[in-house]
Amino acid sequence: MFAVTVSVYRSAADWMRMGIPKLTIFVLTMLALTAYGCAASTPTMSVSAVPPSRALASANSTLFATEEPTILTSTPTRESALDPTKENTVVASATLAATQTLTVTATPSPTKPPRLPLRDDLPPLTLQDFPRPPDDNGLGMHFLAGGYYDEAELDKQIARLNELHIKWATVVYTDENHLEIAARKFSEAGIYVVWRKALRPYQRYSSWGRDIAIIQKYGLPPYMQLYNEPELPAEWDDKPEDINLYFANLLAAAKDVYNAGGYPGIQFLDPDNLRRFIDEIYARQGEALFKRMFFIPHAYGLNHPPNYQEDENGALGFRLFATIFFKRLGFVPPFIVGEGGWKVASAEDNRFPPVSEELHRDYTLAVYDWFRTGKLSHGGALPDYLFAFNMWMLAGGDEAGAWYDAFNGDRALTIAAVKNLPLFTRKFSWDK
Repeated sequence: MFAVTVSVYRSAADWMRMGIPKLTIFVLTMLALTAYGCAASTPTMSVSAVPPSRALASANSTLFATEEPTILTSTPTRESALDPTKENTVVASATLAATQTLTVTATPSPTKPPRLPLRDDLPPLTLQDFPRPPDDNGLGMHFLAGGYYDEAELDKQIARLNELHIKWATVVYTDENHLEIAARKFSEAGIYVVWRKALRPYQRYSSWGRDIAIIQKYGLPPYMQLYNEPELPAEWDDKPEDINLYFANLLAAAKDVYNAGGYPGIQFLDPDNLRRFIDEIYARQGEALFKRMFFIPHAYGLNHPPNYQEDENGALGFRLFATIFFKRLGFVPPFIVGEGGWKVASAEDNRFPPVSEELHRDYTLAVYDWFRTGKLSHGGALPDYLFAFNMWMLAGGDEAGAWYDAFNGDRALTIAAVKNLPLFTRKFSWDK
């Protein structure tokens, strides 16, 4: 610390001999030393800086005022996204003293993960480049809950889809034999499918290439959903929920599907898991995957009307994930809602009436009408990235939301109304 002692006891003659100019200099010097002494006594400051990617990951970037994200922020650097599970924090300690020294202490950087080995001969795709079915109308349906079916069952259920004018479906399959039959049947019907292999988050799968070859043999695009709802305990079969194990399996699956020429479909319920997925891909220099992947939101309405936008618990809830993609990547990949819609008797929010048969019909028609009118239920424009909305679900005796064969009867009003919808082809911005 700097200390100065000056005697101010001088005689009048001394002050006179110094003269006015010298006196002025002396006073200014004293004031400067006093100010410096105050600064030198300031306590030590500790500053913690969080990297941009981590700060962004901690923010809940919910956007419901408009249907499209409007603010583009720069994408995170690979260095700032090395390991989203750790705080890459730089701590600086500054002590203001007479020597004006600054001490900086930095925590060690985490080890970079290995590069994601992606083939380099696949072109990046725009929204317009992704395949869509002939006479695409955006109307979709989740098929059956399980992946076991024979040809007779497939014929019965696909005939129902055709009567409903369905062009997209989410289909679960268990093995290559069921996949072979289903791919042939759906190809004959002209319905494009999001294929979901029956997998748990703790399971690694190594036959993506074979499955994609089967799908391509029948002229269908290989839209592959990699896992389903990893945040739910039911998906873990009473095993410990190991999210790190899940991400290791997910990254391996995404790499295998990409390299086999398929389209990796990512599905999350928790926005933070999407943020981590993006960080993991950046850290492994796998950005090429972003241009050939798609996202599968689940957009259940509970008992909220179709124009509900207070939070993500509604048919419009997919926009939260679109905002994250836009802010982190600068664009939004294709979205195909894999599950969504309403179940009769749902009454989660007491501000709104329970879902009756009439409301189930009206709410479902309102969403399907997005693709005919180009307008979402809150009045915003239908975004190009939303390819389809697959309602839960076509048929199932144990499924409360099933339209056919449910324990609480068929959704007769909804079925009749959807069958009577006028035929149309969905229009994108590049079609106008």
